[in-house]
Amino acid sequence: MSLREEAAQLRQDIENEQRDKLKIALFGQPGAGKSSLINQIVGQPVVKTGASTDMTTEAQVIAHDELLLVDLPGYGTTRFPPNQWMEQFKPEELDLFLCVFSGKFHEADSKFFKELREKGRICLFVRNKRDDLWEDGKTQEELEAEIAADVHRQVGSEEPVHFVSCRTRGGLAELVDAIYAALDPAKREKYARSAKAFSMAHLEAKRAACEKAVYKYAGLAAANGLNPIPGVNVGVDISIMFKLFADVRSAYGLTDEKVNKLIPSLLPLGKRVLDYSTKEGIALLLKRFAGKGASVQIGRFVPFIGQAVAAAAGFGLTLAAGKSYLNDCHELAERILAAELGIAEQP
Repeated sequence: MSLREEAAQLRQDIENEQRDKLKIALFGQPGAGKSSLINQIVGQPVVKTGASTDMTTEAQVIAHDELLLVDLPGYGTTRFPPNQWMEQFKPEELDLFLCVFSGKFHEADSKFFKELREKGRICLFVRNKRDDLWEDGKTQEELEAEIAADVHRQVGSEEPVHFVSCRTRGGLAELVDAIYAALDPAKREKYARSAKAFSMAHLEAKRAACEKAVYKYAGLAAANGLNPIPGVNVGVDISIMFKLFADVRSAYGLTDEKVNKLIPSLLPLGKRVLDYSTKEGIALLLKRFAGKGASVQIGRFVPFIGQAVAAAAGFGLTLAAGKSYLNDCHELAERILAAELGIAEQP
């Protein structure tokens, strides 16, 4: 296959991947904290939250990078009877369901879960507001065991119940692990790139998923070769590299606002991340790596980009620049997360 043909196929693969979003639906009773959980998953306040009233009167779709988070309205209500609900919201088109509840587990949620099970859909049970659990004379573990037992009784099987707190972020790392386990590998990569990391292991999964994007975009930028880099005897499509860098920054949640609020010790790294995210900064970074070539083995990624693309003039240059930017973003995100988790930096 020629370079032109491989580049066209690679472009189509990227477009298809971006179009095929990971769709996660949340359902549950009013006041369960679905909106708060969505905000925690993406790491940004993307949904308005309500303390006690039902903020969801119709399905709300929140698009975030490669995620589509669907906040579903109540099942089996006068507004949405079961048959009408199934016809309108089409659960077979969604990848994963989170049944979110707080307080007593409701019969309507149990009925909906059984419907989903009959359709072969995967559903995780999430008991939100874990920090509010308290009863005189009982431990946290005893209260959680009672709640899990009630869920098991109502749904007729011993499904795991994940206890989380959006206020303290307790249990969210374990919930993310459960979400990963419930998804096929390609969908896990989408979740890793798009969702907030709550542990260092999650950040490593994010890096691995972003690395594949770096190879694909770097290959396409080199294959297009539209813009000659001053002082470098190759051409690169800067607009593709600009999209790559923007996607990597977004994957790590490194918005301008967040970077500009960093503590002084992180500001130099944060400034580098911002400076290299512009088209002018990308050109400078490419020039910096001119002549150095790719610093890592590319063989295992050839199936993703093609032999001709891997051999294209400028691929080593775009790959080195892309991986350098990924490393900077990862290091910055790692140090921010360490501070959030209270982990002391190594001297």
